[in-house]
Amino acid sequence: MNKLQVAIESLQEHPDVTVGLCNELLNENPDNAKALFLIGICMVKSNKHGQALAMFERAKSLKPSEASYWTCYGMALQECHKPAEARKAFLKSLSIKESPECVGNVGVTYLDEGNFTQAIEWCQKALSMKPDESGARTTLGFAQLAVRDWRNGWANYEACLGGRFRKELDFGLPKWDGSETEAVIVYGEQGLGDEIMYASILDDASKKARITLECDPRLERLFRRSFPDVEVHGTRRLDEKPWFTGPERWAAQSAAGSLAHLFRTSPQDCPRTPFLTADPERRLMWRSLFKSWGKPVIGLCWSGGSNQTNKFARNAGIEAFRGLIERTDAVFVSLQYRDPTDELDEARLPVRTFPELLTGDYDDTAALVAELDQVVGVNTSAHHLAGGLGTKSLILVPHKTMWNYATGDSLPWYGNNRFHRQKAGESWAECIDRIDL
Repeated sequence: MNKLQVAIESLQEHPDVTVGLCNELLNENPDNAKALFLIGICMVKSNKHGQALAMFERAKSLKPSEASYWTCYGMALQECHKPAEARKAFLKSLSIKESPECVGNVGVTYLDEGNFTQAIEWCQKALSMKPDESGARTTLGFAQLAVRDWRNGWANYEACLGGRFRKELDFGLPKWDGSETEAVIVYGEQGLGDEIMYASILDDASKKARITLECDPRLERLFRRSFPDVEVHGTRRLDEKPWFTGPERWAAQSAAGSLAHLFRTSPQDCPRTPFLTADPERRLMWRSLFKSWGKPVIGLCWSGGSNQTNKFARNAGIEAFRGLIERTDAVFVSLQYRDPTDELDEARLPVRTFPELLTGDYDDTAALVAELDQVVGVNTSAHHLAGGLGTKSLILVPHKTMWNYATGDSLPWYGNNRFHRQKAGESWAECIDRIDL
């Protein structure tokens, strides 16, 4: 077996071995397109998409007739937030060899650009070629949800369960179909904001079955107080689950996000009423402090997200809020994920911080948010928390946004929020200057 064959066979289990062997091959021949391509695949596995892009670009330039090189080049461009360039690469690949996966990838580029009509058309074309193509079905679901076709959107969204963004757990139980039954395990599988958003469905789910909820440890006390009829365990992401000794107590299981498919076939299905209950004693503490300030108190969030959740578009920066802060007769409080003290010191802006809230139980944050007059900022879990508590919320939506902020003037899950949209070509400072609190 030669080096290239060993490199290919090592790709899944031992990518470091693959990279080492490919480097040896490139030392022997710098124009070895297959070795460059395999290194690119390994870089993708390590989330090093910029490096992968360089590998794929070189590989396809050496062998421009290889469709897979163009496809992977397009996928790397997509991960580097260049959907228009990625689409050109995918179309080039399709001109060499047609595949449903690549057709679906074209749909992804349109989804990321907010062209949901084209995204739907391309994904439907991919599914006509291969009905079980999960990537195209997932993208179709996101596009349908973006235009608020929830009946079809949530059904297709189920295709991504068990994939990159939604971890599927197996408690040895069948998936719940929403019908009346004895008891069901519901488990969180996404971020804090998503867990809060989908928790708004728990009351409906509890009418059909006795619910056991596994959530992020930071949400355990808040959820236990808010849903007294639900058995709550904060063991998500923990290896030990003392509450689960076997599947005998339950009839079915469901990912939290899958509850939407069962109970939210339309935005009109959302009650839009508060469903979270903050600790009354902690609320009293914050209420007393805020009252002593003698002004409205506004929570502020100016950056959020990850590479997978539109991080670059959502990073407004504190400086963009300078005009709003200086012209508003209010006290501003940071709701940032991480301690912003150094950032605020550099900006010299009067925003209060409570860094201790960032490392502990989300119950503390909930009590603070419940006593705020308003939350203002880019979309983060703080807005979901405000929505669940009934606190007024103004969500700054980037011009190119994710599916759940793409249409409408508010999040349908909550009753006291509204969108403030960034216009095409507008800086965040210009967008925020249009706000009238």
